[in-house]
Amino acid sequence: MKETRISLSSGELAIQEWGNSSKPTMMCLHGWLDNGATFHRLAPLLAQDYHLLIVDLPGHGLSEPLAEGAHYYIWQNIEVLFELLTVKHLASVHLLGHSMGGVVASIFAGTFADKVSSLVLLDSLGPMTSTPEQTPQQLAKAIIDSQRTPSSLRTFAAIDDALNARKKSSPGMTDNALRPIVERNLKSIEGGYCWRTDARLRHTSKVRLGDDQVAAFLAAITAPVLVVLAEQGIVPRAWVEQRMGSIQRAQLVYLPGHHHFHAEPAPAESINGHIKQFLSLDS
Repeated sequence: MKETRISLSSGELAIQEWGNSSKPTMMCLHGWLDNGATFHRLAPLLAQDYHLLIVDLPGHGLSEPLAEGAHYYIWQNIEVLFELLTVKHLASVHLLGHSMGGVVASIFAGTFADKVSSLVLLDSLGPMTSTPEQTPQQLAKAIIDSQRTPSSLRTFAAIDDALNARKKSSPGMTDNALRPIVERNLKSIEGGYCWRTDARLRHTSKVRLGDDQVAAFLAAITAPVLVVLAEQGIVPRAWVEQRMGSIQRAQLVYLPGHHHFHAEPAPAESINGHIKQFLSLDS
């Protein structure tokens, strides 16, 4: 694995590259407040068959935050991916996304269908939605939230203190699964460590898509789609039948585990096996 950086109009992106560049390219996108280290178990397995580009999305991990005054919208990540493919001279890629990364990947695949050879979603099946009636309240909440005075910078005397803090919002994750993510999201300061993740990522979304709009993005995906959901994950069961029905070429698999199941050894092996089988059947 090698760490690389690439300059885009939104700022510098940190990318972990795995595998031989002569192999098909698979781009991997992490979840909200995570980073590319979320794939530390899966990457060496996938790299046997693919050239992996594991991206730290803007404001996450080792990538630069957006400029002062900017806001984080899901659309910006679509633009980032489009520009990244252009700069890397990639006509198309295999896309894999976990959680928010899966949301970005699925919207990108519906927007630029010709640029996606296959799509793998890990405990992800499209974005959260709002009804038209909920939209005014959603906008008001987001604006009020963004105007709040930022809280003081949280510091940790040791990495284990940060690990324990993060475990509270990541139920079920083992220390070995979580530690690489935590370490990549920390920066050293006088007296200890603090999160390097951009605090603006926690702001509420100003506007959400509606169910019909999400269905339209999913229906526009022409690549084969493998959806791997965790049995103790976060995707509502009500979404599954509704959204899977919108995708033209989709396969659904449930595996035991929590939302970050791909970061644990046994589920990572199983996920890799399903990806191998899925893509070999479609080739």
